[in-house]
Amino acid sequence: MADHRFSLSLIVLLMVAMAFLKGAIAADYEVGDDYGWDVPPSNSSEYYPSWANRYEFKVGDSAVFNWTGNHTAAHVTNQADYDNCNTNATEITLYAEAGVRVPFTTEGFHYFICTVGTHCEQGQKVAFNVIAADESSAPRATLFSLSMFLSALPIIIQEMSFSETIVYAER
Repeated sequence: MADHRFSLSLIVLLMVAMAFLKGAIAADYEVGDDYGWDVPPSNSSEYYPSWANRYEFKVGDSAVFNWTGNHTAAHVTNQADYDNCNTNATEITLYAEAGVRVPFTTEGFHYFICTVGTHCEQGQKVAFNVIAADESSAPRATLFSLSMFLSALPIIIQEMSFSETIVYAER
């Protein structure tokens, strides 16, 4: 009987822990999915915008730029530099090694271009529209989870000590 209660308590604790983590998990998005970060097929200027429109990027998520060959991922700060493929922008953060993971720490548009040759003009650029993390449900879930955890904790501790008492009594 005690083992059953302990198992049930453990299951409840795990469910509470999982609910506690809901909303706390950020996602990594590999730019271009399997195609990666490269000059788009047929120099399509719609390839990366179309790819980005399939996802909802949130603060805390990251873009991962994977490529082979000679490329860069350069973060430009405004749409004009993005639209014009301005590789000499005054505010530019250049990532020159493949596999770079760039976290989104703020809301708004984040613009990336390739600074190699005419790659950007050939369509190797992407804009991410980053929105706030889902704050409407996550804090409530976290507060609820915390209160559930704190409410269940004495029961779990009591069941654990009760189970230990039975084991010692049987010896």
